[in-house]
Amino acid sequence: MDAVDVKKDYLKWLCSLVNAGPDYHFLWYKLNNMAFVWSIEKDENRAEDGKYLRYLFGLEVSDTDNPVEEVEDFLSGPCSVLEFLVGLARRIEDDIMYDADTDDDRTSVWFWEMIRNLGLDIYDDEHFSEVEIDQIIDKFLGRKYSKNGIGNIFRSEKSGQKGWAQNLKNEEIWTQVHLWASQKIKK
Repeated sequence: MDAVDVKKDYLKWLCSLVNAGPDYHFLWYKLNNMAFVWSIEKDENRAEDGKYLRYLFGLEVSDTDNPVEEVEDFLSGPCSVLEFLVGLARRIEDDIMYDADTDDDRTSVWFWEMIRNLGLDIYDDEHFSEVEIDQIIDKFLGRKYSKNGIGNIFRSEKSGQKGWAQNLKNEEIWTQVHLWASQKIKK
């Protein structure tokens, strides 16, 4: 097992968690090579959710010749944007949106909603634009999106309306998740 193989297998594994199809290979590769950076302190927790995926992957592929720690060493470094999105989608499903009545895992639903909200769903392999993707991710990470979340992973239908104080740009991501989920549940 070498670093290149581990990284390729890890990317495939991440994509399998959220049904990220092969038509977007360039996008997934790009997002997996972009660091998730945050400006609100508690958002570091979302980076840790993403990095935790490395451990879970290590558990799946480790054996006596390749222990979990060695696999994780191949995947060191900051949390990537892709890891962040997959980790957050998992956290949303596990902690907030899990439906015990159906027992369906909708992690991929939440992941794809974030991809669509960012406007990245149009960048399949035939329409890939590194410059435009960089701009989209810079806008998101720099919190340069609108108050109601246009350009963000979550959008609030109520933000900016009378009686609604939240400006999503000022809220940690986990608070944004709760605002978004409360709208989903009410529908």
